[in-house]
Order: sequence, then C-alpha cells, then structure tokens
Amino acid sequence: MNIDPIVTRTPLGVWGTGAALPGAPLTTVDLIRRTSEYLPPGTPALALRIARRLGITRRHMVRSFDAPQEAPRTLDTAPKLAARAVLAALADAQCRVDVLRLLIGHTATPHTLLPGNSAWVADGLGYAGAHLELRQACTGFAAATVLCTGLVSSGTQPIAIVGSETGSVFLDPRHVAVDRTQLVNLLQMGDGAGAIVLGPLGSLTGARIESAFYGSCGDHRVPGISLIEGGSGAPVVNATGVPHFTHDVESVRTHGVELLRSGLRTAIQAGIAPDSVDWWIPHPANGQMAQYTAKTLGLPADKVVCEAAVLGNLGSAAIWVTLDRLRRSGRLALGDRVMVLGAEASKYMYGGFLYVHGNTVA
Repeated sequence: MNIDPIVTRTPLGVWGTGAALPGAPLTTVDLIRRTSEYLPPGTPALALRIARRLGITRRHMVRSFDAPQEAPRTLDTAPKLAARAVLAALADAQCRVDVLRLLIGHTATPHTLLPGNSAWVADGLGYAGAHLELRQACTGFAAATVLCTGLVSSGTQPIAIVGSETGSVFLDPRHVAVDRTQLVNLLQMGDGAGAIVLGPLGSLTGARIESAFYGSCGDHRVPGISLIEGGSGAPVVNATGVPHFTHDVESVRTHGVELLRSGLRTAIQAGIAPDSVDWWIPHPANGQMAQYTAKTLGLPADKVVCEAAVLGNLGSAAIWVTLDRLRRSGRLALGDRVMVLGAEASKYMYGGFLYVHGNTVA
C-alpha cells in the first residue's frame, strides 16, 4: 500500500551553506592507475569504458589506494569533513557555533556505529548542544529538511544540517574479481560533506526553502544499493575483510527514473509549476544525470545542474554540496527558483525542496 509523501509548506530561512572536499581531485585515469595492481587482468580497460559511460572524470577521496584496505587520512575522517562543511555554512551565515540550537547529521558511512557520527562532528566543532543523526544516503537531506520545518516553527533555531560520505574506505578493489559491480562503485562514488544552516525567514527577500517533501516507493523491493555487513543482522564481514556496498545496477537503472518522476509529481501537487522553476538539481548519481533528467522529465537541459562529472556521486552530501556550489557560482539571480529532486536506491525513497535565492537572513 502506497502512502502519500510528507509535504511541508512553511518557509525556512536559508542562513548559509557550505561544503568540504578531501584533498586534490583524483582523475579517473589516475584512480585506475592507482588501483590497477589490485584489479583482475584486463579490468583497467573495462574501467575506462565504464567511466566514459558514467561521465565522471574526477572525484575527491579520503584515501590514496596505496593499499587495498585503508582508513581515511587523518585530516579527512568523516567527522572532520562534516565539521569543515558546517563551519563553512556558519561562516556564510555569519553565525557562531554556540548560536546553534541543534545539529542534524545524515550519512551512510559513519565514523563509528556508536556513538553516531553527529556526536563526533559536535566534538570537532566544540559544540555542546543537542545533536541527532539520520542513517541515510541520498535522501537524508530531504528527511532532515522536513524535520527542520516543524522544529524551526516551534522555536528551535537555528539548525545546522550536514550530510557527509567517506564511502571510498568501504571498497577493496580486489573484490572486483568476484563482484564486477564493485568496479561501478569505485568509479562512480566520491567523498565529501555539505551543510546548510536553517532558521526563521527574516524577510520576504531572504534566501529560503519554500516547500519540502519526502516519500517512498519501496513496497518491499530488494535494495538497489546496500551496506549490509557490520550491522547486527550480519555482524561478521567475510568477503573482503571490510564492509562493502552491494549494488544492483540493473534494478537501480530500472526503478531510478520512477523516483525522479514521483518527486516531480509531488512538487506539482504541492503547487509548484514546472514552468515557474528557473533551475533544477536532480540527485547527481553520475555525470550523465543532467541530460538524462532533462530528457526523461522534459526539462530544459541548460537549466539542470549536475556536479557528478567532477565530484562523483557524493551520496548524503550530494545535494548540499551542489546547492552550495550553485549559490556561490554567481549564476543565480535574486528570486531564482531552484527545484531539488532527490532519489535514493537503498529502499527507493525520494524527496526534495524548492529553494528560492535571496539575501542572507542571519
């Protein structure tokens, strides 16, 4: 039985946004070169072909691949990346850490299973207030935004949301020999963090989120992407010695477009006319998403923004990083309307919001 998505229409003031990316960008050619000694014979040539189809030329990663199994670099752990993104958002908002009333984190790749990642981020920020964490990937941004609508309305504000991923450490390239989908994970994913500071809307010309929504098309489908090992249901890691993402590429390809259509349909039902939107941000799963989304949903291709070609798929961080980069690009005029359409294949969730560009509120 399908249940209607949650839709909120109370405006949220966007006080600031920020992003953090680990190290220098790593090109696809360099990535394949670094991992080639761990890959099966002939696989590097296949990897180049897959990379061209994905349209991803570079990404940032928290590891070097000097060894097939690695922890993140000391400066690029999950909490440190997330803290840097929050600090950038706070700087944009001209707001101090101690002014925050709540910190919300969302990630599929936490620093530890317990304590939650947000606890480590709070430590890194020197933030002694309340924090909570959502264990989600590509639609964590939507779930957190919907939560913030009620919290800000009730007086809990300002709130910082940070999405972060350091999933490259959950990949041993030697596992490609028994599971070729790991090659897609290697080439498609990137690491990073993005953050936003939300509060009440101070003026009618302020930057704001006017409407947000979050829903599911799951209906008992097998997950399109999952990280099963390491949880209480499968505590023993057998295949590679590290937890790893399983990826049903065909299922994601088949059902992924349904998530984008569900998001667009929900936005229209919420009163957002597509011809009133100036820019579109679909979930940047790969470098072809701008063209794919424009063709599939009938949108103007030059108004669809996708950063995956140069960042890879950033999972939980993707939407916040893309929004921050768009806000800082100089491409937005006051009053421009940006429609975000998120999609997550773990259990086929979708979500999004309408961002209206305006003056800083803080």
